[in-house]
Amino acid sequence: MKYVSLGHLVLDERIVRDVEWEFSLDGQVTRSVDGALPEWNYFSTVGVSCTVIVDMDEARRALEVANDLQFAWLVVAKCKPSPVAIPSQPIRLVDGRQEISLTLPPGSISGQLDLELLLTVASPSKFHIDGFAPSKIGQTVFRTSSKLVLEGNAGQLPLLPVSFADHGIQHPESSLWWLRFLTRDLEESANSALWLWLNTDNPEMEPLIEQSDTTISLIWLQFLQIDFVRQLLSEALRHPDLDTTYTYPDGSLGELLTGVIKLVGPSLQSVQAEHQDDPGRVEAKLQALVNGARL
Repeated sequence: MKYVSLGHLVLDERIVRDVEWEFSLDGQVTRSVDGALPEWNYFSTVGVSCTVIVDMDEARRALEVANDLQFAWLVVAKCKPSPVAIPSQPIRLVDGRQEISLTLPPGSISGQLDLELLLTVASPSKFHIDGFAPSKIGQTVFRTSSKLVLEGNAGQLPLLPVSFADHGIQHPESSLWWLRFLTRDLEESANSALWLWLNTDNPEMEPLIEQSDTTISLIWLQFLQIDFVRQLLSEALRHPDLDTTYTYPDGSLGELLTGVIKLVGPSLQSVQAEHQDDPGRVEAKLQALVNGARL
């Protein structure tokens, strides 16, 4: 039986066999658990590879193509809600078992990762092709997909232990943390725009850095959460391009800053006016809201 999709013949799982996905974190092969990578965090390099077995002669007969027509494999990754696709390097189709790989650097992904393995026409035949045989560059003759949930620290702010002495901070042993904005582009993912550095030069930060469950660690975490939201509010109030009436992409920096404004008041203008009149009152309201959300 032959299959036609989008106007040309395609292959099915009887010809493209034993499709297997494998994942790695920072070069170490890891297993997904119920479709998730629980050990993932924002600093991880994620490796994706897919192995397949194809009988070239069988595939060419099924597609009714000449021997000079060439195919190539691609792995394509998309991370919701971003529409950007991250492709692997094309790998020419050969007979037998093949592995197609893609490396995703830190900060480029989070949330749900949608993966596709595609087999496409890489170079056409010099011979005339009749019927439904694929003939144009880019036509896809096989596709299969997989989903991967990046859990780990995905729901948390990226925390990174850093020596503040290495960054010119005077008396670094007295500093606590540093909220870094890697970009102020409101359309960018908040996960990749923000990093929270924890000061390794301050011994009092050790419980937070070690993520222990001690009482002192929980107290520090409470202060950190309040200060984090306070700094976000400060950024939102002075960002020249923030428009809280605009719908920013899901998970973006703009959506995050808009949400902080709407925690405090009905509009950016009203919060700016109240903050100018009595900033302490605004921050007290914010503290109550953050603590109440945590309870």
